Amino acid sequence: MKYVIFLIILASLPIVQAATVETFVSPDSSFSALSEFIGNANESLYIASYTFSSPEMTKMLLAKNAEGLDIGLIIEKSPAGGMSDYQIASLCALYVNNITVLLYDGPLRYMHAKYAIRDETDLLVTSENYGYSGFMPDADYGNRGWGIISDGEITGELLEVFIDDSTDSVPFVCPAGNYKISGWNPAGAYRPIFNSNIFTDQNVELIYSPDSLDYLLELINSAKKSIDVQQMYIYTHWGSVSGDSVESAPSPVLEALLDKARSGVFVRIMLDSTYYQMDPEKSVSNYNTIEYVNGIAENEGIPIEARAINLDSKGLSMLHNKGIIVDSERVLVSSINWNENSIMNNREVGIIIEGDAAAYYQEVFDHDWEEQVQEYGMGFGPAMASLGALVIIVLYFWKRKGF
Repeated sequence: MKYVIFLIILASLPIVQAATVETFVSPDSSFSALSEFIGNANESLYIASYTFSSPEMTKMLLAKNAEGLDIGLIIEKSPAGGMSDYQIASLCALYVNNITVLLYDGPLRYMHAKYAIRDETDLLVTSENYGYSGFMPDADYGNRGWGIISDGEITGELLEVFIDDSTDSVPFVCPAGNYKISGWNPAGAYRPIFNSNIFTDQNVELIYSPDSLDYLLELINSAKKSIDVQQMYIYTHWGSVSGDSVESAPSPVLEALLDKARSGVFVRIMLDSTYYQMDPEKSVSNYNTIEYVNGIAENEGIPIEARAINLDSKGLSMLHNKGIIVDSERVLVSSINWNENSIMNNREVGIIIEGDAAAYYQEVFDHDWEEQVQEYGMGFGPAMASLGALVIIVLYFWKRKGF
């Protein structure tokens, strides 16, 4: 009943509001944007994340706590692989200083959202967890991810989500042990390029999981010219990883992209190339998603292409983003992975921005699209190039033989 009431409250709120937004990406400008966001808090900070392990962010919160700010966190109780020692040390430091830390223990599969609310007036939404992979102080190491800071009435809407999820959470209790906040120095080869930027008069809309499928399909289906997708992974099918297939349980979001390409919309899909994402033996690996998409592009001659990002040439540790750009005018910054669980069962949060800010993420995407690791299957572009080469060869022999 509580959840039904919560949905009714959200449904009664405005869907789209005008706002001033600050755009940033990881690893380039994420730490500086987050530091300024926290540093400018005067009354409260509420944070939700799948994991929390940044020693620098922990120290910032401790400093704000000493100033008397109201601080609260909701963290996933059981992340994959368990909590790291870095995370336990960070949460224990907050715990012993009487900062409220809650572990999500509700009906949803995971607390996988990554957001912060400042003074109940501004919010930060990102694809990245609060650790070095998403927020590296030197910006020379980390994932590719997107983030956004926004003001406006949507902050109150997200606060309702935080309050509702807090009622389904249990207090964190620091386990017995000797915990010390400590950082580490991962080898970084990334050279920052993209500073944060501020845009005014942007239309913003919050979307959520569970049940974010309709929002995602609406965004895809609104495209008239182009769609650019940057995702950690996209499963070719839903249902059971081993028991289902594209034929038995096709991915609605992937099939929607293919349908838009069939209608003439140009679609580019960029996926992570970390080794475990590229296993040809797994039906839901990025390797097989790229093969599937580019095979259809080649067979049907439709304008869609999938690539794996070249992490080495970019100096990135992983492509961890969960974003989409439509017509270079609308962009989704979110925590939503494109599998069934993330879309239908997790707590996820995203912001759809319509306006000039989309061009910022378009520039980042275009930069990342260059120098792909490998093209699996030909894709539309290579297929057209091969067709052109074939025509030239035929014409050459045609002229020589006097046909």
